[in-house]
Amino acid sequence: MNAMVTIRPLRIHEIEAALRMKNQGWRQAYRGKLSEEILAGLDDSIEAQAEAWRMGFDATGVVPFVAVDDDGAIVGIAGGGATRGDNPPTDVELFMIYVLEEHYGTGLGQALADAVIGNAAACVWVLDGNERAIAFYRKLGFEPDGAKEQLSERWNGLNDIRMVRPAMSAPAH
Repeated sequence: MNAMVTIRPLRIHEIEAALRMKNQGWRQAYRGKLSEEILAGLDDSIEAQAEAWRMGFDATGVVPFVAVDDDGAIVGIAGGGATRGDNPPTDVELFMIYVLEEHYGTGLGQALADAVIGNAAACVWVLDGNERAIAFYRKLGFEPDGAKEQLSERWNGLNDIRMVRPAMSAPAH
């Protein structure tokens, strides 16, 4: 990992910058999988998204972690917490992890995952067919468990698949 990147909890005044970075991560990760119109319009609702995140900040106490470069720019984000849904396979879920393309392969994603879920048994939902992400999660010890979820129309009929890992005795990398 680039030594010039610091991983730490998101600060409330950084929410809009974090959302813009997350949206850029979406545009990079889902290019060719979602329509250009959807990807181009991601920042249109930043203010509403930021307000929802601010409310969640106070209510849940679960704060995403960010990777901040030496210029103060957010270049990665990850969040996790108690698993959502009925009959979850683990108590911990990795909700999101996005790293800007220029940081792919640097170990930054692994460091963010470690900060958010540590060595806990965990699950994550990933876009079916997103081979880069699936390979990344496999490197962290996750394997598909056969569960699938149909995504909304905006996702062009695609599915998410659930990946699960057991508790790790040491970091996965």
